[in-house]
Amino acid sequence: MSKLIVVTGATGMQGSGVIDALATNPDWKIRGLTRNTDSEKAKALMDRGIEMVAANLDDEDSLHNAFIGANAIFAVTDFYEPFATAIGPEKAMQIEYERGLKLARAAAKTTTLEFYFWSTLPGASDLTNGRVKVPHFDAKGAIDAYIKNDSVLNAKTIFLLTGFYASNFGYPPFTPIYSKPAGQYILALPASSSSYLPSLGSVNNIGITVSGLLQHPYPKATATPKGGRYVHVTTGIYQMQDYFSKWAMIAGKGKLQVLSVPFEQFEALHGIWGTELGLMVKFWEEAGPPKMWGTVGEGDVMVDSREIECVKDRLVSAEDFWSQSDWSQF
Repeated sequence: MSKLIVVTGATGMQGSGVIDALATNPDWKIRGLTRNTDSEKAKALMDRGIEMVAANLDDEDSLHNAFIGANAIFAVTDFYEPFATAIGPEKAMQIEYERGLKLARAAAKTTTLEFYFWSTLPGASDLTNGRVKVPHFDAKGAIDAYIKNDSVLNAKTIFLLTGFYASNFGYPPFTPIYSKPAGQYILALPASSSSYLPSLGSVNNIGITVSGLLQHPYPKATATPKGGRYVHVTTGIYQMQDYFSKWAMIAGKGKLQVLSVPFEQFEALHGIWGTELGLMVKFWEEAGPPKMWGTVGEGDVMVDSREIECVKDRLVSAEDFWSQSDWSQF
């Protein structure tokens, strides 16, 4: 008999990737959650035979009802949705935190639950002892702490630590600009070109990892009661210059130079997005490659997605994603 996985954010990038990874697996039925089941994306999923249910992350009762009968839940929140309304990072953090708690509380009430997959990010402030605070990282880190304090839910939770999307070149702070006098592309970032970047590769790697973990148990020892089981969903750690140069080469754009600029200049170039994403880049530089492997605190354990059976041979690297993409209109 098939088990049931409930996927939040089913019409978004991460949620749709989870659905794609499990859609042909007869062992799992899929219930997708979205605020609007009449949207074109929701209708497209229904046409594929996916059950779609209306639920709202601000309405805990709707989540509880949508989770009924679930054996697994994939949970994700979106910092950028409230952030984009220009209400400020602090308010956006609070909204994301409250939504994460509603998801966790609804999941904890689900008596059939075996696996709770929580898509998260490193707790930047904790990892740098407060030197670099990244709102869209720290909100999720605070939700991690809440889950770890619920011993029943924590025992069922796998924290999926994600990295830099290979598709992020479409966002202006990461869109290189061609300099005709220099004869190459330039990308200004508020960090040294030799600092490191954790690559998720294709966003579909999140779904691939969930699918693999449903077939194979978490491959290392259990965390302590107050610790969490983390999976770093990654295809590699790159130096900034190497990462962006590889994109330029594969995309047929020739040479690319990462130009280190002061944080204030990066903010001036990109406004509130420059502030938020600039802090992320500064965190990568401050934390360095060892700590990029996760929000691993006392009692936590972590594995790399490249160590997991049914995952490691299916992951799509940034290089493979770029080679399969059309950059002609870039």
